[in-house]
Amino acid sequence: MKLPFAIAMLLPVSLATAESGTRSPEILDTITVYAQTPETHDYKYGMRLDIAEVVSMEYFPPEPNFCGVIPAQITYEDSMGKLHAVRYLYPETKGCKDN
Repeated sequence: MKLPFAIAMLLPVSLATAESGTRSPEILDTITVYAQTPETHDYKYGMRLDIAEVVSMEYFPPEPNFCGVIPAQITYEDSMGKLHAVRYLYPETKGCKDN
């Protein structure tokens, strides 16, 4: 469901501009539309991840300048085009001070 949705949305615009004699818009071949959010799983040590493309990475610090481990999530597309989301722990060091 990557490109067909984008083409369906742009088709009426391109037909209308073609009829009026103006130049039609160009359609990019790398448009990706994600219709649903994947189920999120917790990372387990040794878990195999088939990451073809990273869609997003999110970090959830409880406060600015926090020092410690925080939850994070990666959403990615595998080599078959299926979306996955994995939660993991990330070491946040922005608030850490050397004492």
